[in-house]
Amino acid sequence: MKRQVQRTLPEGFPLEINLQYPQGPVNLHGHGFDELVVVQRGKGVHFTEDESYEIFAGDVFIIRKGRSHGYRDTSNMHIVNILFHLDAMNMPRGEIKKLPGYHALFMIQPEIRGQARFEHRLQLTPEQLAHASGIVEDIENETKRRTPGYEFMATAHFMRLAGFLSRCYSKMYERNQSPLLKFANVISHIEQHFREPLDIPRLLKISSMSRSSFFRSFKKSTGFSPIDY
Repeated sequence: MKRQVQRTLPEGFPLEINLQYPQGPVNLHGHGFDELVVVQRGKGVHFTEDESYEIFAGDVFIIRKGRSHGYRDTSNMHIVNILFHLDAMNMPRGEIKKLPGYHALFMIQPEIRGQARFEHRLQLTPEQLAHASGIVEDIENETKRRTPGYEFMATAHFMRLAGFLSRCYSKMYERNQSPLLKFANVISHIEQHFREPLDIPRLLKISSMSRSSFFRSFKKSTGFSPIDY
């Protein structure tokens, strides 16, 4: 399938809302930014160079910068693409890093999507989707109107959205404690106890992993060893 040219965010503010009402088929393409996708209506197939999976209303997932992807077999699918450079936004993340759902949604799930077959994606209830869509509208209004102070306000709304989605992720998986959320709990534990000596046996217990699997998964998800992190 033909690959499209990689897109980049316009110069200036590193946050943009892209509404696709509806989203039709799109060839493989890449982005020079991270992308938060919220499926608001309908269904379709999201695919990469290596895999494909069905997506439905309420699905939320992250596409990493530089990862090629596309859509096909869409049926009245409406999606919101939130394009962002997290580091360039200078968004304070100290508190949100204590939420396991944040690490699961923004860090871990995008890295293990292939091997997990998209089983651990965030799926919002209709009520949660309506609330998230309202925050998206707030972000869009600020970035579109660009009145004085819009950068601050849009960033604040994005923080609201990130916090809300992270809580939804934790709530969805807290009952069965999926392996992904257990690993997210490990990173959250480190964030809350980073001033203390690193207790590897404690982290292994939280993750329910073998030592070798834990270190391998941690490196893959964060890019660091637990000690370096």
